[in-house]
Amino acid sequence: MGTLGCVNDMLQRDRENRALRKIGRERMKETRRRLLETRASSPSSRFSLEQLEDIRKNALEKEELERKRLNRVYLVIGCIVLAGLLFLCLFIQFAN
Repeated sequence: MGTLGCVNDMLQRDRENRALRKIGRERMKETRRRLLETRASSPSSRFSLEQLEDIRKNALEKEELERKRLNRVYLVIGCIVLAGLLFLCLFIQFAN
Protein backbone atom coordinates (compact mmCIF):
# COMPACT_ATOMS: atom_id res chain seq x y z
CA MET A 1 0.00 0.00 0.00
CA GLY A 2 1.39 3.36 -0.97
CA THR A 3 1.64 6.47 1.13
CA LEU A 4 -1.63 7.82 -0.20
CA GLY A 5 -3.42 4.61 0.74
CA CYS A 6 -2.02 4.75 4.30
CA VAL A 7 -3.12 8.37 4.70
CA ASN A 8 -6.60 7.59 3.38
CA ASP A 9 -6.84 4.59 5.72
CA MET A 10 -5.82 6.73 8.71
CA LEU A 11 -8.37 9.40 7.80
CA GLN A 12 -11.11 6.78 7.44
CA ARG A 13 -10.27 5.25 10.82
CA ASP A 14 -10.20 8.70 12.39
CA ARG A 15 -13.71 9.43 11.04
CA GLU A 16 -14.98 6.08 12.33
CA ASN A 17 -13.44 6.61 15.77
CA ARG A 18 -14.88 10.11 15.98
CA ALA A 19 -18.35 8.73 15.18
CA LEU A 20 -17.94 5.95 17.76
CA ARG A 21 -16.87 8.44 20.44
CA LYS A 22 -19.90 10.59 19.65
CA ILE A 23 -22.23 7.58 19.95
CA GLY A 24 -20.56 6.62 23.25
CA ARG A 25 -21.04 10.14 24.66
CA GLU A 26 -24.71 10.08 23.64
CA ARG A 27 -25.20 6.69 25.32
CA MET A 28 -23.55 7.94 28.52
CA LYS A 29 -25.78 11.04 28.53
CA GLU A 30 -28.87 8.88 28.03
CA THR A 31 -27.83 6.48 30.78
CA ARG A 32 -27.11 9.36 33.16
CA ARG A 33 -30.49 10.93 32.36
CA ARG A 34 -32.30 7.63 33.02
CA LEU A 35 -30.47 7.15 36.32
CA LEU A 36 -31.33 10.67 37.45
CA GLU A 37 -34.98 10.14 36.52
CA THR A 38 -35.08 6.83 38.39
CA ARG A 39 -33.48 8.36 41.45
CA ALA A 40 -35.87 11.31 41.43
CA SER A 41 -38.97 9.15 41.05
CA SER A 42 -38.11 6.56 43.70
CA PRO A 43 -38.41 7.24 47.41
CA SER A 44 -35.17 8.23 49.10
CA SER A 45 -35.07 5.22 51.41
CA ARG A 46 -36.94 1.96 51.75
CA PHE A 47 -35.84 1.57 55.36
CA SER A 48 -36.86 3.39 58.47
CA LEU A 49 -34.29 5.08 60.70
CA GLU A 50 -34.51 2.27 63.26
CA GLN A 51 -33.86 -0.37 60.60
CA LEU A 52 -30.85 1.56 59.32
CA GLU A 53 -29.45 1.79 62.85
CA ASP A 54 -29.95 -1.96 63.35
CA ILE A 55 -28.21 -2.70 60.05
CA ARG A 56 -25.31 -0.42 61.01
CA LYS A 57 -25.01 -2.01 64.45
CA ASN A 58 -25.05 -5.54 62.98
CA ALA A 59 -22.41 -4.58 60.41
CA LEU A 60 -20.14 -3.16 63.12
CA GLU A 61 -20.56 -6.31 65.24
CA LYS A 62 -19.73 -8.50 62.25
CA GLU A 63 -16.63 -6.44 61.43
CA GLU A 64 -15.44 -6.72 65.05
CA LEU A 65 -15.94 -10.49 64.98
CA GLU A 66 -14.00 -10.74 61.72
CA ARG A 67 -11.16 -8.66 63.19
CA LYS A 68 -10.97 -10.96 66.21
CA ARG A 69 -10.88 -14.05 63.97
CA LEU A 70 -8.14 -12.51 61.84
CA ASN A 71 -6.09 -11.71 64.94
CA ARG A 72 -6.46 -15.33 66.10
CA VAL A 73 -5.32 -16.59 62.71
CA TYR A 74 -2.27 -14.30 62.83
CA LEU A 75 -1.48 -15.53 66.35
CA VAL A 76 -1.72 -19.19 65.32
CA ILE A 77 0.41 -18.64 62.22
CA GLY A 78 2.97 -16.71 64.27
CA CYS A 79 3.15 -19.50 66.85
CA ILE A 80 3.61 -22.12 64.13
CA VAL A 81 6.40 -20.09 62.49
CA LEU A 82 8.09 -19.50 65.85
CA ALA A 83 7.88 -23.19 66.75
CA GLY A 84 9.28 -24.10 63.32
CA LEU A 85 12.20 -21.71 63.75
CA LEU A 86 12.90 -23.04 67.24
CA PHE A 87 12.80 -26.62 65.96
CA LEU A 88 15.12 -25.67 63.08
CA CYS A 89 17.60 -23.99 65.46
CA LEU A 90 17.61 -27.04 67.75
CA PHE A 91 18.04 -29.38 64.80
CA ILE A 92 20.98 -27.36 63.43
CA GLN A 93 22.63 -27.15 66.88
CA PHE A 94 22.37 -30.90 67.52
CA ALA A 95 23.47 -31.72 63.97
CA ASN A 96 26.82 -30.04 64.57
